[in-house]
Amino acid sequence: MIMRFICISANKLISKKNILVLFLLFNLFIYAQQPEIKASGKITGRVTDSLTGKPIEYATISLLLQEENKVVNGTTTDDNGVFKLNGVANGKYKMLIYFVGYKTGIRTDIVIDKNNASVFLGNLKLANQQTTLKEVVVEGEKSIIESKIDKIVYNAEKDLSSQGGVATDMLKKVPQVSVDVDGNVDIQGNTNIRFLINGKPSSVFGNNLTDVLQSIPANQIQSIEVITSPGAKYDAEGTGGIINIILKKSTAQGINGNVALTGGTRLENGSFNLSARKGKFGANAFFYR
Repeated sequence: MIMRFICISANKLISKKNILVLFLLFNLFIYAQQPEIKASGKITGRVTDSLTGKPIEYATISLLLQEENKVVNGTTTDDNGVFKLNGVANGKYKMLIYFVGYKTGIRTDIVIDKNNASVFLGNLKLANQQTTLKEVVVEGEKSIIESKIDKIVYNAEKDLSSQGGVATDMLKKVPQVSVDVDGNVDIQGNTNIRFLINGKPSSVFGNNLTDVLQSIPANQIQSIEVITSPGAKYDAEGTGGIINIILKKSTAQGINGNVALTGGTRLENGSFNLSARKGKFGANAFFYR
């Protein structure tokens, strides 16, 4: 009698454990059989040029969570500017639209939920971003020696090594021009030269040429032009060539001058040069003996 009761009690205990295990397995099976809920939202639209209305193809579309500012989906537009975003989960989003040469387009307050699973944004217009380049100015430095069709130009102001001398020193650096020890000037061996100041004849050159050239400071000379084949507008004087000394424009006012004396056993001479300037007017006087 005692043995039978123990067996019945043991059978009852095993049965309860089996029922509990079967119940847990059944719940697990039911949970596994439930279909997974997938994001089914859809967003469509079309990207166009704001001015022409033409579609913009291959524009980049980025979908971001409104609060987290995190990209969760993206695509590009087709040949007609149309885009489609599938598999969008419920939530609030904003959209960024990129294309080279256009300002970035932004569309906010896009909501996907069970009542609004498909959103059509219509035409999204991008503004053309015009880039205007600043004016570019190309400045070229003049070379010291310029060879032109009708003349050779020596830009004295660019030659820093000659700023402390006089006109004679600068003429020694001009191609095709030679200056001997006595200060005589020739062009390719021809001494029949006509001298000009700023393109015009000057009375000072009618005196002793050597002293005149010695009296012109180098730092006042802008350039020296050498014309080896003078045109018909020049008279017979200067058939060997023309040397045009161009002086710097100066607004300095006042009086200046210099005196030169030469003495020796065979030759004695002297010269006096005086110049005055007032406003735009100037005068020059030269005396030689």
